Amino acid sequence: MRGRTLTPLAALAVLASPLMSQKPATHPAPVAAGIDIPVARKAVVTIQALDASGQLMASGTGFFVTEGYVVTAAHVLEDAAGCRIEMSDGQQQRCSVAAADTAKDVAMLMVSGRPAVTLRWGTSESMKDGDDVTVISNPLGQLPGTVSRGIISASRVVNGTKLLQISAAISHGSSGAPVLNARGQVIGIVRSTIEAGQSLNFATATDAIRNLNNDQVAVADGQALLSSKNIVNTASSSARASMGSPVSLPQISVGQTITASLSGTDSLYPDTTYYKMYQFTTTPGREITIDVSSSDFDPVVIVRGEGLAQSIVNDDGGPGCAARVSQAFLARGPYRILVNTTASPHRQTGRFTLAISEGSQHVQDRSENDCSAGSRSPATTIRVGETINGTLTSSDSLYPDNSYFKYYQLTALTGQPVTIDLSSDEFDPVLIVRGADLSSSLINDDGGPGCYSRVSRPFMSTGPYRILVNTTSTPERQTGHFSLSITAGTKPVQDGSAATADCQSTNTASSSTAGTTTHAIDVGQTQQGRLSRNDIVLDSDTTYAQAWTIQGRANQTITIDLESDAFDSYLFLRGPGISSGRDFQDDDSGGNCHARLTATFPQAGEYEIVVNTAGGGHYVTGAFTLSVTSGSKPKSVAACRRNQ
Repeated sequence: MRGRTLTPLAALAVLASPLMSQKPATHPAPVAAGIDIPVARKAVVTIQALDASGQLMASGTGFFVTEGYVVTAAHVLEDAAGCRIEMSDGQQQRCSVAAADTAKDVAMLMVSGRPAVTLRWGTSESMKDGDDVTVISNPLGQLPGTVSRGIISASRVVNGTKLLQISAAISHGSSGAPVLNARGQVIGIVRSTIEAGQSLNFATATDAIRNLNNDQVAVADGQALLSSKNIVNTASSSARASMGSPVSLPQISVGQTITASLSGTDSLYPDTTYYKMYQFTTTPGREITIDVSSSDFDPVVIVRGEGLAQSIVNDDGGPGCAARVSQAFLARGPYRILVNTTASPHRQTGRFTLAISEGSQHVQDRSENDCSAGSRSPATTIRVGETINGTLTSSDSLYPDNSYFKYYQLTALTGQPVTIDLSSDEFDPVLIVRGADLSSSLINDDGGPGCYSRVSRPFMSTGPYRILVNTTSTPERQTGHFSLSITAGTKPVQDGSAATADCQSTNTASSSTAGTTTHAIDVGQTQQGRLSRNDIVLDSDTTYAQAWTIQGRANQTITIDLESDAFDSYLFLRGPGISSGRDFQDDDSGGNCHARLTATFPQAGEYEIVVNTAGGGHYVTGAFTLSVTSGSKPKSVAACRRNQ
């Protein structure tokens, strides 16, 4: 909380029932479990709210999630004209608001100080009531680094925002503090307490706010957070501010069609669906039709703007599952169009078409709606006795825990036992099966051999059943090749400690040999290789690295080319006479996100060429081509446009 006030919740009697996690906790990440408190403390800062004269008004807590950005509770800066942070080493920095969502009581601040440590996001969806949590805060603005522990007492929803009720002790000045899970990942942001009770403390769940600085609405909300408090905002001006700055949104005109994509990097709506926002103006009284269609997801269109008493929302008013708004707009605007999706399936992504046309067109109501499962792009069908080899990529859909997934459709014979196996040597697979006759999703992590997943059982109807090829949530956003197979009959499914032990022994064996496999290349050779989960992880940027040895002669000049369609290539050279520096590493000089490095060996000896990926793609794996030629080659000017 701020140093002077708390923000109590409304009466608990009106709160929704606790939420249930849809996905069980996965086995431990391949790093040491627990929280390194001295290290985590370095990421936690004190937020100081300043008045117009620069004097301290109140204080709260915040934390670094990446260099340049600090997250805190929005009410810490209530009535403030400026802000300042104090880092764990006592260094102070001025700050500004990058984005905020005052309804959820969260804000993201921009600072110039380089943090010693940043905290990693966890997923609140994976937490269960009774799970242990740790809070690191600065109570009273005078006791930095205070640690308190407790449990999640309940998960609740208040005015559309998910809150975690926690028993960890918090005091004035703790607002904005990180709530950490057992792995030290942030799953909540301290928000409020009810002082009339005992241990009735609340934190905003993190799952709906990670993309705050990419949300145009939140950016506008943040711009208004630190402003002169002698300006009276009318209802209409507040509404305009909440919809983003007019100059910051992509424009679309009547008669224009835009084709684009929703992805996991887009902004999140309050129901945690993704959306993109566009802006248009029109002649007052002019009738226009707005259509949003997609074969990848079930679209929803939302229109806001001047003269509208409330947002216009349409789901299936167009042909099939397309969304449509058609009417006369009484003002010039600007109006905002949100290209959105239905809340189910969760966090849909894919390509869409947005079109604005002159005149009115028919908008279907519920009675004549023609949207059905067959109206959208069908899932790939897999049959009993069939095996499908596929690849999870960064363009696939996101599960609630921010892991990627692909889905397939199975039609079964009533009562027939079936075994579904999912295997991968490049990521830790999770198998999810859903169906109308299943009371809940079937989820399996390590039921097959090693870390593979398996579901084996009779299905009591023909279905269809939906199979999700998914991964564990750690490492984050894993990708790579997989094999999905369906066989008739039952097979043993490992459970509990047996499955964990099998998977851990496999991981132990893999890690004991990780990075020890010998790879070699000579000048004039081209070699094919693959980055995988068995390679070394660079802790600095959570990328995989694979070393290739090469024999060098003193003053010999070579050019190394690293190309991959699976990841953004990065390479560096190390060995005798080479100190760290940019002269011996490269990212995009090969063109089209490929790497090219021309280097001269300082002396004779054995050197290592390290195959790596660009730091923006965490835990990326895949095939690559490595070649070494004599002499130098020019750098390519072809731009890197790959969207990893």
